[in-house]
Amino acid sequence: MIENILKFRIFVLFLLVLTVSFGYYSYKTLSIDTFPDPTPIQVNIYTDAPGLSAEEVESLITKKIETVMSGIKDVTTVRSVSLPGLSYISVFFKDGTDVYFARRLVMEKLSDAKAQIPSQYNPIMGPNSSGLGNVLIYALTSKSKSLVDLKTIEEWKIKPLIKAVDGVEEISQWGPDKAFLVKIHPDKLLSYGLTLEDISNAVEKNGGVAGGGFSKTNEGDLIVRATNYLTSIEDIKNIPIMSENGYFLRLSDVADVEVGEVPNRRGAFTLNGQEVQGNIVLKRVNTNTKDLVDRLYQQFEEIKKILPKDVELKILYDQSYLTKKAVSTVEKALMEGIILVAIAMVFYLGNLRSALLVVLSIPITLLMAFIFMKEVGLSGNLMSLSGLAIGIGLFADATVVVVENTFRHMFHNPQNLSKIQIIQIAVKEVFKPVVFAILIIIAVFLPIFSFESVEGKYYKPLALTIIFALVSSLVVAFVFMPVLSYYFLKTPKSEETKVMELINNLYHKILNKALKHGKIVLTGVVIVFVFSIWIFTKIGTEFAPTLNEGSVLVKSFLNPNVSLEEAKRVAFLVEETAKQFPEVENAFSNIGRAEKGEPEDVNYIETFIILKPYNQWKNFKRREDFENILREKLKDIPGVGFSFTQPIQMRIDELLSGVKSTVAIKVFGDDLDKVNQIGQKIEEIVRNTKGAVDVETEAQSGKLQLKITPKRDVLAKYGITAEDILLVFGKYFTGYEANYLKEGLITFPIVLRLPNDYINSLEKLASIPITTKNGYLLSLSDVANIEISEGFFKIRHENGIRYALVQSNLEGRDLGGFIKELKEKIDKQIKLPEGYFIQFSGQFENQERAMKKLSVIVPMVILLIFMLLYVNYNSFKDALIVILNVPFATIGGILSLYLSGYNLSVPAAIGFIAVFGIATLNGVVLISYIRQLIFEGKTVDEAINVATRLRLRPILITATASSLGLIPILLSGDIGSETQKPIAIVVIGGIFTSTMLTLLILPIVYRMFNKGA
Repeated sequence: MIENILKFRIFVLFLLVLTVSFGYYSYKTLSIDTFPDPTPIQVNIYTDAPGLSAEEVESLITKKIETVMSGIKDVTTVRSVSLPGLSYISVFFKDGTDVYFARRLVMEKLSDAKAQIPSQYNPIMGPNSSGLGNVLIYALTSKSKSLVDLKTIEEWKIKPLIKAVDGVEEISQWGPDKAFLVKIHPDKLLSYGLTLEDISNAVEKNGGVAGGGFSKTNEGDLIVRATNYLTSIEDIKNIPIMSENGYFLRLSDVADVEVGEVPNRRGAFTLNGQEVQGNIVLKRVNTNTKDLVDRLYQQFEEIKKILPKDVELKILYDQSYLTKKAVSTVEKALMEGIILVAIAMVFYLGNLRSALLVVLSIPITLLMAFIFMKEVGLSGNLMSLSGLAIGIGLFADATVVVVENTFRHMFHNPQNLSKIQIIQIAVKEVFKPVVFAILIIIAVFLPIFSFESVEGKYYKPLALTIIFALVSSLVVAFVFMPVLSYYFLKTPKSEETKVMELINNLYHKILNKALKHGKIVLTGVVIVFVFSIWIFTKIGTEFAPTLNEGSVLVKSFLNPNVSLEEAKRVAFLVEETAKQFPEVENAFSNIGRAEKGEPEDVNYIETFIILKPYNQWKNFKRREDFENILREKLKDIPGVGFSFTQPIQMRIDELLSGVKSTVAIKVFGDDLDKVNQIGQKIEEIVRNTKGAVDVETEAQSGKLQLKITPKRDVLAKYGITAEDILLVFGKYFTGYEANYLKEGLITFPIVLRLPNDYINSLEKLASIPITTKNGYLLSLSDVANIEISEGFFKIRHENGIRYALVQSNLEGRDLGGFIKELKEKIDKQIKLPEGYFIQFSGQFENQERAMKKLSVIVPMVILLIFMLLYVNYNSFKDALIVILNVPFATIGGILSLYLSGYNLSVPAAIGFIAVFGIATLNGVVLISYIRQLIFEGKTVDEAINVATRLRLRPILITATASSLGLIPILLSGDIGSETQKPIAIVVIGGIFTSTMLTLLILPIVYRMFNKGA
């Protein structure tokens, strides 16, 4: 093969130019995202049920729908939340299920569900979005226009234009919807002998349009239509209610008609201490975030041209900032890594041409990897690009060996062979061991593809890009580098630099002493290995380090009975407190739920705190320091609980486990009072456990209810039906849309309801007149019991079982140790009734599943390496010698992880897997050459001496390149580096010890195993 490559070298150069060009094109057109979306396949179902309590929503709607949904094919979990006025159900499917197929299955079953719930309630599917779906937040502000006017502009002008942008699924909108309110006075109705239904009928029948088909006349084919649109507030006021003796009663005579908002709003959006009209743009699943945000910004420029002059559209947050910063961090690490590797090449080789060839191989390899990524549809995100940054040194390994061996053969050329012949011999000599070593590194990353759920979605792209680049590195080393070596390499004046000679001589002095005292050295290494295993047991565990998003999200928990106005005051206080710090760029809040938003009420607030870049910070070094100080300041706000997280982190936590925190303890059982009592006891245990912060038991009870219960005996006595009483509250308390008013192309509802003084006063409520069919006049208190009672505020289900929820975040402690201690305390202090059980959720679930998988994967990786070595050498003994380097190589990784203070996480475990491959590569390079020399007739000692002398430089170059490529990641403090540092720490530490062991221990062990050779 190498002969043909060199024979057709012009064609190979053309192929290289073509590869570089296509690779650059692939890089520039590669989809860019923040990181892989870990959200499970899910479909959400909303059902609005105005006026129903949480218990009624649960029994009448939620339970029936979730029972139907649980029988759908490939459904794994059904979670639900029942709130006053809202049922929210999430149906989760197996990974790999097509989301559109899942939505179709849910849609088909919705008809069955609708048949089982009261007809007035209509369940609908939520947006087809994900945990990373909240890509952009914007608000409308104006000095002259009201909130209802801004909402009208948003709904009818802006929203259609934004939804026209490809990739936008939905817009969650806050703010009051404009309505024309008709507030009926019962006392005035009484004086005219009218009922509420008389008013309702009059408004319904005095406005609208009717189509009459077509009429063929002399004038032509005419469309027939009858119109009686209500087009002004005066039209509403003048609706006739009754007429007598030429006099008719108008609606305005018995009701106040005014412009207002649709009643029962359960959310608000605040900015800079005032309520504004706020919106969140939700992206469709599988849509590229950066591309979508770019398109949205272009659309916003067009939208601003059509807005009224005094209306300002403010973009408050977009995910592309995080995407750009995270990708920039990786690109910076790549460039700095290439520079450091270049310096190392010049140092070791002492030849600028050879060093440039090695360095040149890295960008060519990366460009080829981008081609693979583009072709398989893998986006450039924090994880996939991290694979390239982490393995940057590895990608030069094959080229290092090829160029170094060619360089050496050109110096030692006693037969005066031509350059082509020298290159052919040099490449053939290393082809098999190098290809095999790279294949082993590829093989050690294959088990990562067995990861499931979140860890699979996060780390499979990382492993895939590394494999793409390693395959590319082989092509570069054995196709392009021989040709480039032919054109650029010249016969060197010396084989090694003075520095390299010094290093080689020093190394052999140490090696000779180690060989003389082999048993003592081996014993010492075993002792250090045992010590490292003991240290390993002292390292904490977690799923993965938290990605720094450059923002903070403060969750505020208020009393369930708080009003929207009071919630807004709390939101203002949180924003004002946060903005006192110069590190804060902006702060805004959303309260409760939007039209299609969270299953929350007005007692829940999310405050987004956008931070300035860290290089502009004055008072704090870390985000955590800022959070701690802000947490202390917010404690001065009475009656409010606070929890700190980040926007994307919270959404992902919520969608994976149903909760918005790092740690969640779910108490399952039938009796809501009992599970909440147990939850309160667990909360105390969590508060007293080291590391717990933001501990909160979700408020599920304590919601006050105004309950009206008809007196059946009284109703029977006066011939009144229960429906007559229920109608008063079902229509006129909630608000009944009886007709609409038309303003141009826009229609607004006309809402009938009782005046606020009747709705907000028990005395007025009790005095509402009830007229019997026989003309008797009664008050509401005569025919119904009116009482205030305490009920449930929020009822959660998972797979049909009720549960209470205790939430906590973690600070200054590893997740695994925290959960272990917590479990032990709960087991000792909590005795559960029969049929009740506790489940830990949140990130712990991901960590536990990943660690179980790793406990199987790591031994599999070592076994796989051994099998490949045995196939390569056809010798159990030699395969065993090389594989001994693998566990010993972990010594440095373990010690560096412990000393750095990082926990054992999935990224750290991947670092250990990478170390296994690197240690094996160096072992293969050395042992293969020793075997070759013995085959050529040298003794074991001679072979060890020659092999270690000639393979020292490529082994050092490989180790140095792999380590230096990770130094920029290790030293970086930029956004996105947090998830890569554990890998860098483990790999750098592991390479240090594995290189020492390869150069010292492997010769000792090989000599011991081959004494008679």
